Amino acid sequence: MKRVHDDVVHYMRVRFFWTFLIWAFAALLASAAAFYFELSHWVYWGASLWLTLLFIIGIIVRPLVYCRVTRYRLKTDHIIVRKGFFRVSTKMVPVRRIQGAKLSTGPVSRKYDLALLEVSTASSRLLMPPLKTEEAAILKEEVIELVKGEHTDV
Repeated sequence: MKRVHDDVVHYMRVRFFWTFLIWAFAALLASAAAFYFELSHWVYWGASLWLTLLFIIGIIVRPLVYCRVTRYRLKTDHIIVRKGFFRVSTKMVPVRRIQGAKLSTGPVSRKYDLALLEVSTASSRLLMPPLKTEEAAILKEEVIELVKGEHTDV
């Protein structure tokens, strides 16, 4: 199975940084309210501890672990995506069930030359891990060609 590119680590860190800023603003508001209402100092320590844990887990640990455990493979008859560290999930979508493939990018993903490929069936969708843009485009074309070549009686 193929691994995701190393740029995904930086991409995930930048994406989580914006979430971290929202949590930092919420912690600042909680601290200001604790100061205004003369609450215990534990509010400050709790907010600081929460932000420290978020930073360590979300910006340092999670992207590194995600890149080491996430794998994908395109075969002639199915697509497999394997994710997870504690709870490993393996999703397989048969090519004959695929109805569409969508490639999307955002400002952060374009900065790192990454794209997200979403393969949809009638009942579900499979979100591939962030891939290099050219690799994602090639993978999308391969999926489309495999779907075109698949003949079913359904």
